[in-house]
Amino acid sequence: MIVDSHVHIFPPDFIRDRESLLSLDQTFSELYCDPRSKMATADELIGVMDKNGIDVSVVMGIGWTNSILAEKSNQYIAESCDRFHGRLIGFGSIDISSENVLGQVRYLAKRGLKGIGELHLDHQLFNQGGYELIAPIIQEIRSNDLALAIHCSEPVGHLYAGKGTNTPDKLETLLNLSQGVNVILSHWGGGMPFYGLMPEVRKLLESVFFDTAASPFLYDHTIFQIVTSIVGANHILAASDYPLLNFSRIIGEIEQSSISKQNKKLILGGNAKKLFNLT
Repeated sequence: MIVDSHVHIFPPDFIRDRESLLSLDQTFSELYCDPRSKMATADELIGVMDKNGIDVSVVMGIGWTNSILAEKSNQYIAESCDRFHGRLIGFGSIDISSENVLGQVRYLAKRGLKGIGELHLDHQLFNQGGYELIAPIIQEIRSNDLALAIHCSEPVGHLYAGKGTNTPDKLETLLNLSQGVNVILSHWGGGMPFYGLMPEVRKLLESVFFDTAASPFLYDHTIFQIVTSIVGANHILAASDYPLLNFSRIIGEIEQSSISKQNKKLILGGNAKKLFNLT
């Protein structure tokens, strides 16, 4: 089974009305103000999946700061998962500052979505208050047996749209609040796996997964064997960040790496199959 564990889809009207949405949501504006930034619908995604031999994709929202847009995005993701049952797994977006955010989490769980994310905490949390805002949300996520996907940022290196400042030091605080939750740290966790060489951090990463979204834009392909040697292949989820890039590039880098065939199978789908109880 081949699983792309991090892709983004949008309702067709979001793509059509893109310009008008930029002023309504801070995260959306940062990610998609450049007209060259790609957006895709569920139908386009399925076509790409069929072309590349991808069995399942995990479709996510973004860290919306506008509750209305978050709800519309969630509805589209849920309906797309219903339409393409067995091919798409849905993660719902939440507006952390919303008064009914806990109700949103409960609704998304009842609607059949498997997780919350991809949260962008730069706008959703750090600009709003502090970790006290997200603690009850994490508790609700835990109570509903949902996974949590977080956008992560490298503390060094080049700047890019949406990079953010959610670096490993902040992630340590977040992970301490998230015990008992399956947490997916996107984009290799902003380098968090490297700190797995520290015993106290390694213990903190026991229920953490690192996805490879946008990996070719961030790291040399040797990151696959390096992270495997530190935290183990069972903590890595193959992911593209489609439509930012095609999953075939991720497959190419995995195949190019020196990790074992069994570990490649885990990364390409085995870990996701277990995490999301796929048949």
